[in-house]
Amino acid sequence: MIQFRQIEAFRCLMIAGTSVGAARKMNITQPAISRLIADLEETLGFRLFNRDKGRLEPTLAGVRFYSAVEENFLGLERLSQVASNIRNEAPQGITIACLPILSSSILPLILREFFKYHQDVPVTVDSSNAPEILVRLQDQKVDMAICMAFPPLAGIEQEIFKEASVMCAMPVGHHLTSKDVIEPMDLDGEDIIGFFPIISQSYELETLRLSEAGSRPIHRVKTQTSHTRYAMVAHGLGVSIVEPFGARLWLNNGVVVRPFSSDIRHQYVLACPSGGKRSALMHDFREAVLTVAKDYDFGVQQ
Repeated sequence: MIQFRQIEAFRCLMIAGTSVGAARKMNITQPAISRLIADLEETLGFRLFNRDKGRLEPTLAGVRFYSAVEENFLGLERLSQVASNIRNEAPQGITIACLPILSSSILPLILREFFKYHQDVPVTVDSSNAPEILVRLQDQKVDMAICMAFPPLAGIEQEIFKEASVMCAMPVGHHLTSKDVIEPMDLDGEDIIGFFPIISQSYELETLRLSEAGSRPIHRVKTQTSHTRYAMVAHGLGVSIVEPFGARLWLNNGVVVRPFSSDIRHQYVLACPSGGKRSALMHDFREAVLTVAKDYDFGVQQ
């Protein structure tokens, strides 16, 4: 069984670089550090350090193991901070994971609503892509997440707060900007800023719809973030099928947005780790999300 003292000694040794420095950090002797590391290596079944002329060099396995150790210690440090806040009667903060496009569009409005009732509560925004958000939720590294809907996953609950149709973004002056609605065949032969299918099942369906309509756009650039697609469009590199949250931010920056003829709508969800009791803060944050989402103006026709 791995002992916490062994892990603490390993972490101190990795940070300090020498057993003398690690011993100083832990207030124990150098031989005690060596014994703790030796016992840990025996328990793990692999070497953490190569020993050469009295010097310790981390093995590849040691470096990999340290990454896992550091992740767990960050969790412990967060618990220590929470305990400190409670002792000092400081308001406990919340951590929200959010897609970049949502953190720069709807999230500021949500926080403004939330701060009406909790102006002293610190909020940490973890702006990440979809796969990273799901990992953070499953590992309970964040309290809640605002992202696109995803297939059911163990350990995560999700609640739809908004649905929206995809749009077509074009550079100013593009010949398709004269149209009120863009049809799939309008994109036949057009340079299009694409997307990675891993991001959303909805995007995979959009590609299928174009194919079914006989439309064959030219995929010159592919990217996984909405802001990057809008930026590529603004610089004249092509058109793109986009989610609508970024539209308002780009309308005055070289982009024209029109409705795209499609039966597919994106769903946006508020997600959180399942199985736990939500705090009053998280209930109020949820209410702020629902309040803002109800009347949210994308700035373009839906």
